[in-house]
Amino acid sequence: MKFYPFVFTLLMLFSCGSQKQLTTARATSEKTKKIVNAESVKLDSIKKILDVKAGNHSIDSVLNNDVQRILDKLNGRLNSVQELALIMDAATKSRTSFKKGINSSDILAKLIILDSFNTAQKKREEVYRMLKESVSTAKYQMFHYAAFFDPGVYRIPQSAMPSIRAHFTPIIDSLSYLSNKYAGIAREARIVFVGYSDSTPVARNGQLYKEMTKILDSDNPSQKLMNQLLSDLRAKEMVRNMKIVLGNNTGKFKNFNTLKVGYVAYGKGEEYPSPRITDYKPTDERRRIVLSYWTVLPDLNGL
Repeated sequence: MKFYPFVFTLLMLFSCGSQKQLTTARATSEKTKKIVNAESVKLDSIKKILDVKAGNHSIDSVLNNDVQRILDKLNGRLNSVQELALIMDAATKSRTSFKKGINSSDILAKLIILDSFNTAQKKREEVYRMLKESVSTAKYQMFHYAAFFDPGVYRIPQSAMPSIRAHFTPIIDSLSYLSNKYAGIAREARIVFVGYSDSTPVARNGQLYKEMTKILDSDNPSQKLMNQLLSDLRAKEMVRNMKIVLGNNTGKFKNFNTLKVGYVAYGKGEEYPSPRITDYKPTDERRRIVLSYWTVLPDLNGL
């Protein structure tokens, strides 16, 4: 049977006298509680940064939820090990109570979990550093439709590829920097495109109207619904082109084959893109945009 060094050490200690066993168990529990407290503070600081980012709309709801799920998992792990430490405190409250449980494999199992947690502190610290930097440097950019799309279409023409490469390459450079810095951590690049539209009606006699009514499976959809679909289709078209540009730049990434890449695209139709702008007009060109958000996060499944 194979044991890790810390497991072997605990087993050796449990072959020693009861006083030394009791002292070791108390010390392990105490160390765990101190680590949990320190790491909880770090996770709270990341949550505060996330809340600020969400409040000023520099991170979208998708990335916000992604980070929150990671924080929930990390905090849940801290809470679980904290509970084990408290159970160990109760078991080591007195020599008498400890002697009663010393022969129980349950106490040894709990100590192995606590010691394993303590030993893995440096690895978790690296994950926390990455997560804090990922949230702190999470970026977004606004793209005007006119830079990519011809009027009345939701497909980007091949002639716009030079513009696409020029706009998307800085995003890829930003992703590769963060991914390469933490190449030893299971990680996922997250790229989000959110489309918006103005209130301009889609011309009923045009090809776009025919295509969209077919997609919606409706002969007479509302203009609001049409613009919602148009913003969604254009956001998805941005993702399609981002995949092309990223595929041509994989050499910028260390261990690209270990990097997950997650894309999200959705439209918000005629909603106003920015709460800071209070003078939008129905056909305002400032409403005909796509917002892109991106960062690299620790892979939730790898934590």
